[in-house]
Amino acid sequence: MAAFFAALFSYTIPLRNISAPSFDLTFEIKTQWDITDWTINEARRDSATAFNGIAGPSTVVGDFDISARFCTPSKLTERAETVLVMTHGLGADKTYWDPTFAGGEQYSLIQAALAAGYSVFHYDRLGTGQSTKADPHSVVQFPIQVEILASLTRLLLAPSSPYTLDVSIASAVHFGHSYGSYITAALASAYPELTQAISLSGYSGIFDFFNILIAGWQSRVAALLDSARWGHLQTGYVTPVDIYADAYLEFKSPYFDHTVAEWASSVKSPYAVGELATLGQRPYDTSNFNKPVQVFQGRYDLSACGGNCDGVLNRTALLWPKASPLNITGTFPAGHSVNLHHNATQAFSVMLDFVGRNI
Repeated sequence: MAAFFAALFSYTIPLRNISAPSFDLTFEIKTQWDITDWTINEARRDSATAFNGIAGPSTVVGDFDISARFCTPSKLTERAETVLVMTHGLGADKTYWDPTFAGGEQYSLIQAALAAGYSVFHYDRLGTGQSTKADPHSVVQFPIQVEILASLTRLLLAPSSPYTLDVSIASAVHFGHSYGSYITAALASAYPELTQAISLSGYSGIFDFFNILIAGWQSRVAALLDSARWGHLQTGYVTPVDIYADAYLEFKSPYFDHTVAEWASSVKSPYAVGELATLGQRPYDTSNFNKPVQVFQGRYDLSACGGNCDGVLNRTALLWPKASPLNITGTFPAGHSVNLHHNATQAFSVMLDFVGRNI
């Protein structure tokens, strides 16, 4: 990556007294039997009315340490004053945006963004990677992730920010993948002043197909599945049962290399069960967001489109009636993890061209 960097800065950001709405759950995951029963309840065809796992509203307040990295290009132009803030999805960490295996440069949106002149910030969401592993039932839920993203963005935009390597950041553009796209969309709804545009992948805004994801993952308690790797985690952190269950969601043949899927599995970060349980429980309204919105989809995305995005994304457009402009692409030959499929550099070119034309 050295060819594109003037500097990179890896650090831990202390966030203190962060508060958000939360939910009391009706279940607790302690054993593999518990997560199996939860999977059945969430995947059944009548789950929306028969089981939602929510006992009622609550509030969470906490102190969190967030592992992050800021990168700036070797030639500082006006574009470097725009920071692309990237939020990853479930089961991943910040390396999704910048793969660490040999040859991973072609799958790195960060590399492409730096080459285009932008600064980049990416981070491990709460409960993942090297960030705080808070309680996976009561704390690591959807609303707190939105508040954390808002807090991080404010820090980047602050005058003389200690987190931007003396680069004066004038604006932020937010990229999300999968669960990170829902967080990004919620940020745009709640705090539109913090972002100049958003780009979403692994996203349709439609929840109709999440039972396909949950059933196919066959999640297990991570600490019990592999104690050497994840024994330090609380039992509410869960993970797909094996590499093939993971690939079932993330990839689509013949548009990827198996070695890339193997790498993704090797850096897997278990997700907090509270995250999926609370997604969609606190509605957010995107209908008034009037800035640029891009949705760039793998055509064969299971959780977003049920395995075929043809026609589905017409409904996505209805969620963003005032976006200016709204650009939706659903034909890229890939599954859920767009960045990790063949020709990812072409996808990055489209994403970054959208930013360049609209910021």
